[in-house]
Amino acid sequence: MTTALSQGLTLAWRSLIPLKNQPGQLFGLLFQPVFMIVIFVYLFGGAAGGDRADAVAYMLPGVLVQVALMSTITTGMNLATDIGNGVFDRFRTMPIARSAPLTGRILADLLTLLITVVMSMVVGYAVGFRVTTGPLSALAGLGLVLLLAMALSWGSAWIGLIAKSVTSMQGMATAVLLPLTFGSSAFVPATDMPGWLSWWMGVNPVSHLAGALRGLLTGGPHASDVWITLGWTAALLVLFAPLALRAYNRRVR
Repeated sequence: MTTALSQGLTLAWRSLIPLKNQPGQLFGLLFQPVFMIVIFVYLFGGAAGGDRADAVAYMLPGVLVQVALMSTITTGMNLATDIGNGVFDRFRTMPIARSAPLTGRILADLLTLLITVVMSMVVGYAVGFRVTTGPLSALAGLGLVLLLAMALSWGSAWIGLIAKSVTSMQGMATAVLLPLTFGSSAFVPATDMPGWLSWWMGVNPVSHLAGALRGLLTGGPHASDVWITLGWTAALLVLFAPLALRAYNRRVR
């Protein structure tokens, strides 16, 4: 187990090295939160009317959740690209654990996601968002987002391994994540929606993650959302980690 983790960390570093030669990708990591916050907080929040500070306090945790979850698509896209380029054929000839390439890819993407999350918080402070709970509570909230994103990354990895191309992988993952993120209470309260949509928002795991993060950053009831999010995280890991490993083993035989 220790050897497999060490090999995964080595491959994660291998996945991060190209960032220094790809400034466009690094630019996207840093400035994606800026674009998202401008669109959702200033355009959508302004169109909805009401107090701007309240819109920022409600929407910014939702934007952070959406940015984090949509970023998991890159895990599957990178895996599909590596397969197409023959990188995994080279891995197959190396004396490394079968799980190391997957673990390394997910760890590398989690690190880039952490950069995006930190940038989101910096931009949030610039537009007036303030954490009103405490540093430990805020760190717990950000950790919860990373945990669920990590679990979803295994699902993204599975799709990337079974997809025929990068384009098809991106299409399948987007078709799953868009209804989850936009059909949640990340941006608008479920009470403002019609009955059937309000019900869907209430059972949507993204709604619970956004609610947990909002409570941990700005206060309010959040314990049930935290436990439900942890339950979804465990369920996704139990489901997708074995599926991804099985799909990987089939691809590298």
